[in-house]
Parts: sequence; C-alpha cells; structure tokens
Amino acid sequence: MSETVEVTLRPFTWDDLPTIVDIINRCDAVDGLERGLSESELRAWWTVPGIDPEANAFLATVAGEPVGYGLVRLRKGDERSGFSKFVAHGLVLPEWRGRGIGTRILAESERRARARLDEAPTATVYFDAYADVRQSDAIALYTRAQMQPVRYFFEMVYDSPEPPATPVYPPGYGVRTFVRGQDEEVTLRVMNTAFRDHWGHTDDSLEEWLHWVNSQYFSPDMTYLGLDPSGEIVGVCLCNIYPEENERVGREQGWVDTLGVLREHRHIGLGRALLLEGMGALRRRGCTHILLGVDTENPTGALGLYEAVGFRAWKKQVMYRKTLR
Repeated sequence: MSETVEVTLRPFTWDDLPTIVDIINRCDAVDGLERGLSESELRAWWTVPGIDPEANAFLATVAGEPVGYGLVRLRKGDERSGFSKFVAHGLVLPEWRGRGIGTRILAESERRARARLDEAPTATVYFDAYADVRQSDAIALYTRAQMQPVRYFFEMVYDSPEPPATPVYPPGYGVRTFVRGQDEEVTLRVMNTAFRDHWGHTDDSLEEWLHWVNSQYFSPDMTYLGLDPSGEIVGVCLCNIYPEENERVGREQGWVDTLGVLREHRHIGLGRALLLEGMGALRRRGCTHILLGVDTENPTGALGLYEAVGFRAWKKQVMYRKTLR
C-alpha cells in the first residue's frame, strides 16, 4: 500500500453532480466494468424518493481535490421481509487508490448507517456493498471491514445472431403493454408480490415506482404485462434501451430490467413467454446485445430459464454484508 493521505469528507450538494459523474467515468475508464453514467442518468437515480443525496452522500477530498465519494441508501423492510438494509455505494479515483481513502469512505458510510438505525423499522438491519468479482481492491476493502460475501449475481447477455424464439403463452393467457395513468399501482403490486420470495428483496414504494414511470428512462411500449384467463395482470417484463449507455459502450444493447410472475402462475411457461416477448422487442429495435441480471441462487429457476433461451453469464458480482442490528 502507498503512503496514506489526509482525507477530508464534505457533504454533497447538487453543484457536485458533474464532479461525481467525472469520478464515476474516470474509474470506469480504468476498471472497464461499463458502469459509466451521464449527468442525466445519475440525476434520475439520485432523485429517487428516499435517496436524498444532500443528506446521505459525501465527497472525499485531498488538499481540496475531489478523489472519491460515498452514498448510503436505506432500503426499508417490514414484518414480512424481516430485515432492512443500508446499501453503500462509492468509488475512489484509480490514481488515488491504496492510500486509505476507500477505507475512510467505507467507515464513514457505516458510521452514517449506524447513526440512522432508528429509521429502520425492522429488528434486523444489514450493511451491504457490492463489487465485481474482478475488483480485488474492493473485495479486500470489504474483507478488512469484517464484511462477509453472502451472495453472487450474474449479468447475462444474449448476443446470438439468431432472433429470439417466438413467445408461446399458456392456454387462456395473454399479454399487453403498459398504459400510463392506468397500470401504475397494479403493476407495482404484481412486481413486489412476485419478488417477495426472492432473497434480499424489499418492496419498492409507489413513490419510487412513479419516479421511474414518469422519467425519460421508462418505456411503456416495452413493458409487457402478462394476463391470466380472467384478464388480471399476473406477470411483468420491463425492458429498456439506454441510448447514452449505448454510446459509451459502443454497441446497441437493451435491458430486461425486470421479469416477474406471481407464484401461482409459475412453471406454466408464462415467464418464458414474457421474456421472449421483451427480447423480441429489443431485437426489433436493433439491439445486438440483450442484458439482464440474476441472483445465481434464484429460487424460481430464473437462471435455468435464461440459459435455456440463450443467455450466458457475462459478468459476476458479489455482495458483502455486515449485520448492524
């Protein structure tokens, strides 16, 4: 490790947004993880209700020069989930790594989480952070902080030149696209319910969901709603294309951001049909690469479904955790 330096932490203000974006993109240029962001993308994320970066984000500076940042987000659970979690985000510029700055940022993030424990409505509260498995420095940092690896996640890609298969729905089931002003609450209810048996899930609030639905990054015409024989919504496949991201990575790609089916309608082919519906829409819009994320131990068999339709693991993340309460 290089010689440690004196680090000053100061609260984030919205005037710092370009600085944070610059840190993110300079890190990505070296790390090669394709996690760059534009100012509009970061603003859309950091204005999600409950994040409140002016209260929960900070910059790390050395002699007045910004060299890193941290953000702590509380995801509140309830009696059903049994836990809440603080998720730490942060980066240090590559040329400043190995000097104790990341240690200081993580320690400050944990301190802030502990100071907010009264905001967590559950008896159990975790402190979580993520890393790509190739980020040995981040993994070493979390290990030194006595955090433990508890879960792995794949980012998967479908990049076959062959078009996705044609979706076939179970008898009596159907599909339609999302209608603004009509489907917001029921779609959120289906997504939250569908994911409640997934490890680590905490429900999204209506305010969080409406923030995305009303943003430029939501595509109602690529949000497919699976219908049961009575016409009730029982599944969701939410897809998006992010033009700014595509310009950065230099390829045409799209995301299956969410795929969920209510438990009583699983294992009949509805999830597969909705997935293929979304994949077909992305391919018709010119996406050579279709991406999604999945828990490697997903209890619904999602990983096997994705592999069966042609996805392959591309990147791997690990989540580190410490119990705060």
